[in-house]
Amino acid sequence: MKKIIFSAALFLFLSFGFTNSVIAQDGLLFGQNHFYTVVFRGNGEAITYAKIALTNSNDTPMTEFSFEVPKASPSEMTIYQMKLPQECVSYNYKDPARPCLEYRDPDYAEQYYYYGYSNGKAEYQKIQYKKTGNQYSFTLPTPVDPFKSTAIIVAYATKGYVNQSFGLSKFNFETLKVSSRIQEIRVVVDVDSDLILKGKQSSVNYNTASSEVFSSAAPQSVSSRELDDVVGQIGSYGSLVKEAKNLAPNESFVVKGEYATSWFRLYLNSMLLAIFIIIVIIVAIYFLTKFLKKRRTASLSEMNTQTNPQNPPRTVSLFNITNALVGLLSAALVIGLTYALNLLMDSDVIRSFDMEPMFAMVGFIAIVLLYILVIFVPAIVVGAKSGWKSFVSVLIAQFLWFVVFLIIYLVFFLPPVDYYGHPIL
Repeated sequence: MKKIIFSAALFLFLSFGFTNSVIAQDGLLFGQNHFYTVVFRGNGEAITYAKIALTNSNDTPMTEFSFEVPKASPSEMTIYQMKLPQECVSYNYKDPARPCLEYRDPDYAEQYYYYGYSNGKAEYQKIQYKKTGNQYSFTLPTPVDPFKSTAIIVAYATKGYVNQSFGLSKFNFETLKVSSRIQEIRVVVDVDSDLILKGKQSSVNYNTASSEVFSSAAPQSVSSRELDDVVGQIGSYGSLVKEAKNLAPNESFVVKGEYATSWFRLYLNSMLLAIFIIIVIIVAIYFLTKFLKKRRTASLSEMNTQTNPQNPPRTVSLFNITNALVGLLSAALVIGLTYALNLLMDSDVIRSFDMEPMFAMVGFIAIVLLYILVIFVPAIVVGAKSGWKSFVSVLIAQFLWFVVFLIIYLVFFLPPVDYYGHPIL
């Protein structure tokens, strides 16, 4: 009897362990795919649209689902289950009516195909959810058969992700938590059209129909081409794009960034730090110049080579505070001229002006002359007073200042980008 009980217990233990192992492996094979589009507003509110594509890896229908909204309490929440029609993959072209010979189930993780060509045939069933703290649980309107897929569309508004300080808004967005593994997650961040996101200025075109559909008064079931387009854009493109893969169950993905109402406020801290670095370089050049001058004077005194103490020989060094400051001024003028020309070329006046070829040539020559003026005239003025060595020293100082400005721009003002040119702050 004891052997029978022991064998039964061992069988149950092994079965339970094997089942858990299979579920864990299924999680790796059938993990969810999450896509987000987050729009931040000037008042610190975040409007979030999420699409959760999932596959039922169990051998029983999936009827329940839940997720957690971490570190925030949404003021508005709307949830839909998405149902896409099957796709025809084989037609009978011999028949003039071209009937479909073979269908396949839709791929809810696909971002660009179904939502552009479903022609409003996708159905969105509104979900009645139960909230417990930050946990949202609900029953799916349409159960998901074993090894079949579906998508959950979530739209919510919250102010819990943004900290505002003296006109600068810093966001710390965190994705939804689910009890399953996430194969891929993609978050796209944008801001209102009157705001500037660090890395890129963006413009948001709000869809009135989509805002009505995602409201609390929306119908229980809806189908429309406009809504298909809106859902298809979730996580597709934007000013800031972040991606991650293979998130563990109950693990979230965090996206950080900054935005403001003006470029000046957005990069104020970077500008102050850049000015501080430039001042440190100038002070270092000043003390290095004094140090080298003392060493040179001491060396000349020891060698007793000064023929006329009243008029010591004129020496020119790259580490000369005057030459360094003149080089800084010239480099700053070149950068200012470049910025002014970019603003002028991007202005509506220039874009709308039908420029004659002769006028364009004169303008090009004038721009070249301006650059020659700001690059060489300061060096020529110093060289006329202190000799050709000072002229060369100022030009070398200009080049070094350009290198310093380029490094500062790359580090503090130009965010790194991915393969597609998206900022990856």
